[in-house]
Amino acid sequence: MLRPAPLLLALIPALVSGCQPGEAPPPRLVPVKGKVTLDGKPLAGATIGLLPPTGSAGASDVGPDGSYEISTLGFKGIPAGEYVVQISYKMGSDGKPQSLGQQFSLVQPPSMIGAKELLPKKYSDFGASELRATIPPEGNTALNFDIQGPLADPPPITKGQDKGEAAAKGEDKNKANDEKAPPAEPKSGPGPKAKDEPKP
Repeated sequence: MLRPAPLLLALIPALVSGCQPGEAPPPRLVPVKGKVTLDGKPLAGATIGLLPPTGSAGASDVGPDGSYEISTLGFKGIPAGEYVVQISYKMGSDGKPQSLGQQFSLVQPPSMIGAKELLPKKYSDFGASELRATIPPEGNTALNFDIQGPLADPPPITKGQDKGEAAAKGEDKNKANDEKAPPAEPKSGPGPKAKDEPKP
């Protein structure tokens, strides 16, 4: 079973549970938005996290155009301060990038089994990341990151059906073909010979 790195554990409360009913939001949240690109092109499907020296981390999925908007404990924004930035591009065994929800789900989806990080640790690991951000009291709505490739090779794609399911589908297909086929006509020619009756 995959286990998140120790520093990534700081993200889990923000990504999975959010705030409980009646719980106050973190103090003084300011907006943080921007774009994540790889060699100048949007890195759609990536995730970005901002980890402060103390307190809760903020995070966001990266959209099709490379845009993101940081949230902390389910609230948009993040407190002003100094942050280590993590950008991750984790490819699942289904051939698709894995979102924050998939990565930190309490019930691990099948696509996360065999998932692989395609970015080097200097971007993707909080403990080794070279990326930093200073968020001013008014926030930052143009906090862009253009990271450099190449990406690592993706994991092999696992078929979404097992042999039993494939066999069942094959049987269903054969059954459908049988139903479409016209009924067999009786063979022409003499029938079976009747036994000679005993003479009186």
